[in-house]
Amino acid sequence: MPNLINELRMEHLDLSVSFGNLKHLVAAPESGWRELQSVKAAILAHVEKENQELYPKLREAAFNNLRLQRILDWFTRENARISAALVEFLDKYSKGGSPFAFRRDFNRLDTIFNALIRQEEAVLFNEYLDISLDTVA
Repeated sequence: MPNLINELRMEHLDLSVSFGNLKHLVAAPESGWRELQSVKAAILAHVEKENQELYPKLREAAFNNLRLQRILDWFTRENARISAALVEFLDKYSKGGSPFAFRRDFNRLDTIFNALIRQEEAVLFNEYLDISLDTVA
């Protein structure tokens, strides 16, 4: 079970770096189209992995744990909101756009994206590890 958490942490690191590198695309939007699409695909694959492997175990544990259920509900809403905003951003700027608007939107989304990653790792991943340890014990 801890292997999943290690994989997700590594993916978070890769996604954070890949998304952060997009801020350099303003000067050449045409050449960055592939990079935008690559980041979009990686984010969607990561979200799918969390939905398939992380959340089911947490939801099962939350069945009799109201605190965990509330945490999961919050993260589910935030993940959906931020994933939609990321996809919208990546789709919008895959066709180019105003460098000023790109930087403004990028900076806002980068801050939100990285905050969510930190929260997932600090809260959800620790809950998952606690559940995994309880299952082993």
